[in-house]
Amino acid sequence: MRKYLEYSSLRTQVILPITNWQELTLEQHETLAAFRVRFSEFQEHLGKSIRAIAIEEEVSADRFGSILAFMEKLGIIETAERWKLIRELRNAVNHEYEEDEKRLSRFFLEILKVTPELIECYQRLLNFCADAYGVKPE
Repeated sequence: MRKYLEYSSLRTQVILPITNWQELTLEQHETLAAFRVRFSEFQEHLGKSIRAIAIEEEVSADRFGSILAFMEKLGIIETAERWKLIRELRNAVNHEYEEDEKRLSRFFLEILKVTPELIECYQRLLNFCADAYGVKPE
């Protein structure tokens, strides 16, 4: 998933900022759609992974805020507030898609900007799993 997100991110960089959506080619629209989906799936998958780690570490998983506080303590995420902001961006770009072009352009610029943060979070998660459980990616 990370490689696909990085690929889509690179392809999206050359499209943004968008000043006129009607001038985009079908291929560019497809690139944006792929980036949106890959960003959303990656962020969601990371959320599920950090929940699984919290459960494994016997942290109460009833409230996601508790999980985020634990992940912040471990250094996997920067801050709980930052994670929530990224999640809100993901939700916004999915719910506002094709409705308001100016807002949509801002959302794409923002998710492009935070993509490296998600990838860093992923790397810290991998490092934690390697150190704590001896699990390393293939």
